[in-house]
Amino acid sequence: MNKKDKKIYKVFRKYNGFARTGDILAAGIHRRDIKRIRDEGKIIRVKRGLYRLSELPVISNQGFIDLARAVPEGVICLLSALSYYELTTFNPSIISMALPRGTRRPKIEYPPVEFYYFSIKQFEAGIDEISIKGHEVRIYSPEKTICDCFRYRNKLGLDIAKEGLSEYLKRKDRNLEKLLEYAEICRVKRLLETWINAMV
Repeated sequence: MNKKDKKIYKVFRKYNGFARTGDILAAGIHRRDIKRIRDEGKIIRVKRGLYRLSELPVISNQGFIDLARAVPEGVICLLSALSYYELTTFNPSIISMALPRGTRRPKIEYPPVEFYYFSIKQFEAGIDEISIKGHEVRIYSPEKTICDCFRYRNKLGLDIAKEGLSEYLKRKDRNLEKLLEYAEICRVKRLLETWINAMV
């Protein structure tokens, strides 16, 4: 590895595998060197001005970390959250992320992401913070995720929402009170109650 590359890698290690263009330039590295190591596949551009080392061991949910760094105000939602909690057999190839309605769509180059826009009340309800390899990631709680899946049942398919609910009801730590509280916020309470009664 040449001196320039060592210098670049040092910047990325300092920031846990991620670096902004400003951090790299501040270390005295030229823009053409950023372009060169990107073309060589040593770094991946997550969005304009944010890169991550491609040699980072790809851990499960690496895309969640990439997006949490690129869109810190976003929240992992719907199918991605359902899959994270092992409440579905479906394995999504695109990450679902919620943003408050009226937010401009972030320009993300990697990983593949679909944004959903929630009203402020629905956006702020049920956000949990999890830690993946030392990175903080915002994700909706299992209860809020199920309610969102019922709310988006026409887009996702009712089967996915029903499977999520069915798997959740099998859990020892299920909390129906919390579930119905979020169902009220998501305006799917009557629908959810119908399915809970049919399943329990």
